Amino acid sequence: MKETFKQRLWLTAILVFVGNILCELFHHWAFRSAAWVICGLLHILRPVLPKNAEDNKKTRLAVRIAGVILILIGIFTRVHY
Repeated sequence: MKETFKQRLWLTAILVFVGNILCELFHHWAFRSAAWVICGLLHILRPVLPKNAEDNKKTRLAVRIAGVILILIGIFTRVHY
């Protein structure tokens, strides 16, 4: 079964939600950051394109750049308790 773009977005939202819940439960920022980094790595290692997008190098590069941005969000955002 091939993963769709919508499924990837839902997976990203669920991972970030679970990371935020774990962050609040254990009062440690690493859970939230790890969720963002995992989502970014998913987009970099296996880019999934929207249904109507052309499958070429530029669109795959755009998805990978979005993955890098997600990783940077995970690295640079901290919540201090």
